[in-house]
Amino acid sequence: MLYALMKRGIVIDEFKCNGCGLCVEACHEGALAIIDGKAKMVREDFCDGLGDCLPVCPTGAISFIELCGCESPKVIIPGTPGVPTPMNDISMGPGSSELRQWPIKVKLVSAASPIFKNADVLLAADCSAFSYSEMHEKFIKGRAIMIGCPKFETGLDEKIAMILSGNDIKSLTVLRMTVPCCAIDKVARDAVARSGKNIPLKILTFDQRGCIVKES
Repeated sequence: MLYALMKRGIVIDEFKCNGCGLCVEACHEGALAIIDGKAKMVREDFCDGLGDCLPVCPTGAISFIELCGCESPKVIIPGTPGVPTPMNDISMGPGSSELRQWPIKVKLVSAASPIFKNADVLLAADCSAFSYSEMHEKFIKGRAIMIGCPKFETGLDEKIAMILSGNDIKSLTVLRMTVPCCAIDKVARDAVARSGKNIPLKILTFDQRGCIVKES
C-alpha cells in the first residue's frame, strides 16, 4: 500500500523505551528529551519527520505516524526501527524502478535489516544516480542499497563497517563521482578494513556525463 506524502510525527512506546538517550542525541532539531527516565517528545513543532531518531533506538520504541488532521493517526512505519519497508508488493509506477527497500540512506538503514542477509550490496554516492541513466537496471537491480555523501556526512565508515561485520555480505559495489569531494571509495575501503572481513570490493567512477571512466 502506498501512502500520501505528508507531515510525519513520532510515537514513543514508554514500555519499550529504556531511557538510553540515543534518540535525543540523534535529533538535531531538539524535539526530544529524557524525562523521568523515558524519551519524550517535548517540541512537536520542532520535529521535521526525517527520522534521525528511528535507526538508533535499540529497543524498537519509536514509530512514525501521519499527521494529516485525521480523526486517528495512522502508524506508517511499524516494527523495528531502521528495518526497511519491503516494496515487493507495491504497484510500481511508469518506468523500470528496481528499488525494493526503504530507507536507503546509510545513516537510516538498520545494520540488523534482513535486506543484508547474503546480499550483494551497492554503496553509491548521492550524486551518482543523477549522472548514470541506467542506474536501476545495471546497479540497483538485485542489490541491497545504501547511499551517502562523505563530504557532508560523518561516521559513514563506522556504520557501514557495522553492517558488513554483522552480515554475510557477498559483495560490495561502490559508485563514486570524479569530483574531488567524492571520497566514498575511501569510506568503503576503511569500512571493509574495520569489518575484518574479506569482502569482494568493486569501485566504479563516473564523470558528470554519466560515463564510467574507471573501474577497479
